[in-house]
Amino acid sequence: MLTQKLNQAFDVLKQLQADGTIGGFALIGGLAVSVWSPPRATMDIDLLVLAQSENLDFLVKSLCNAGMNAELRRGGFDDPVPLLIRADALDIIVATKKYEAETVEQSILTNLAGRDIPVASPEYLIILKLKAGGPRDLLDVQEILAANLVDKALLNDLAVRFRVDHLI
Repeated sequence: MLTQKLNQAFDVLKQLQADGTIGGFALIGGLAVSVWSPPRATMDIDLLVLAQSENLDFLVKSLCNAGMNAELRRGGFDDPVPLLIRADALDIIVATKKYEAETVEQSILTNLAGRDIPVASPEYLIILKLKAGGPRDLLDVQEILAANLVDKALLNDLAVRFRVDHLI
């Protein structure tokens, strides 16, 4: 079921990117962690998308037209995820911070379930996880680091730039 939902969302997002409605997207979260380290169970799919606020309603409508139950949720001023689109088993986070936008821009096309899907690089995924800071996030960081796929110089540079170097 998750693969079907990922394929549905991927088709919509790829078309919206081709149309210029969104600037890009990348797989993040548990499924992305499983690309760079041993697989782990996850109950949802997390995506990060570059989109202007004036295009969010169209993005939601496009997901609904593809057969998904999608809704836009706006958080408060201090909410760590101020713009979230929930679409069935997907959480689509709208990039609002520089490190989130860079995560999408620096994503790596990776074959997943027979499709080339943009996935957050291990270094940027670690930054996202450190910024989130939950217990599962910190375990994910350890798993990614243990896989020895990380460019440590790049990670250190990113950690300093985005002020999470004290967490590594």
